[in-house]
Amino acid sequence: MRRTISILIAALAFGALIGPAFGQQDPAAGPVVVADVRGPLDQRALNFLTEAVRTPDAQVVVIQLNNAGISSGDPAEFYAAVASTATPVAAWVGPAGAVAYGGAAQVLLAADATGAAPGTRVGYLEPVVVGAELPGVLESLRDPQGLDDSDFAVTETEFPLLIDAAVPTIGQFIASLDGKIVGGVTLETAREIAAEDGSTITVPSVQVRFVKPGLWDRFLRLASRPEAAFFFLLAGIAVATFEFYAAGAGVAAAVAALSLFLAGYGWATLPMDWWAVVLAIVGLLLYTWDFQQNRLGLGSIAGTGALLIGGLFYTNAAPQYTPAWWGVLITVIGIALFYGFALTTVVRSRFSTLTIGREYLVGKIGTAETDFDPEGVVVVDGARWRARSHRAAGLGPGDPIQVMEVNGILLEVGPPE
Repeated sequence: MRRTISILIAALAFGALIGPAFGQQDPAAGPVVVADVRGPLDQRALNFLTEAVRTPDAQVVVIQLNNAGISSGDPAEFYAAVASTATPVAAWVGPAGAVAYGGAAQVLLAADATGAAPGTRVGYLEPVVVGAELPGVLESLRDPQGLDDSDFAVTETEFPLLIDAAVPTIGQFIASLDGKIVGGVTLETAREIAAEDGSTITVPSVQVRFVKPGLWDRFLRLASRPEAAFFFLLAGIAVATFEFYAAGAGVAAAVAALSLFLAGYGWATLPMDWWAVVLAIVGLLLYTWDFQQNRLGLGSIAGTGALLIGGLFYTNAAPQYTPAWWGVLITVIGIALFYGFALTTVVRSRFSTLTIGREYLVGKIGTAETDFDPEGVVVVDGARWRARSHRAAGLGPGDPIQVMEVNGILLEVGPPE
């Protein structure tokens, strides 16, 4: 009995020692790992891709490219991992409408196999990182079709030399890798099955595992595009203005803080045109100043122009990527509607009474609740109103006031006659 147990223990130990060796001899048994990060890449995204290409149990790692460049960071470690990892690395640009520019396109120079969907664009190999002088994958290797300073549209029959084939979908690209020899290993990624009409169809024959960055990284990457960072900046300031006029600190204050945090992350990772950022902030201040005067006039018109110009020139990354004009336009229209309707309605609701109409307030006596410089808050018939005094009366908290005129949501007040 003891001898039998000893033999079993020895066999298990031997199997544990030789098991990894057998696993290394048969890499084709592993899954296909697809790493997908979209939008301009920053250092956190590059670190994720570096870890993905080093997946130890993968038969092949496919990097799905839909990136208009590298906005910040150093891709040297990522390129080295693609070129030196024992796991075969393939790169596919897709789906249709995707782009691969700058440092993202240079991945195609280092990958073992490449493909792109018809309707994608590839090119602008330099700069590798926008605004930085960093070497690419191979400094001496350049595409003869002149992709350093231009881009190329991929079709079913025409594609640049750094693309092996035009493949419409990621599944078809994985199937096309079947039989490819990489590092002495023959990939097994597809099999043929019989269709109902008697023909054969090639389908992936291995497990396909899609990996994405963690939730925190995906949250931060909400501001990875210029138009998104522009939106978060304007939304943060506008919601903070809403909180100032509407009520005390609450949900709106948290939303404003979160939006400004994302806008700050965009500033930290994108190549900014700071004059455009200042111009966008000035545009919002003009809107706020006009609203404070209880009107939306010339200041708001000038603010709209400032917001449009600031949004369209928010970053300095052309020609690889620029703020999407439609995203900037939607954001500016949203700001105009917010100041013109939403904020006005909320403030009117806060500083109004339950009685329909306000003309009856003229001549009413009330009490000043704050200092006037020249505006303040008064209490008339138990309701709080924002008011303005045109007289140098030095009104302060507790002083009696009289309503002289009603101007929209603002009361014109003075000392009682």
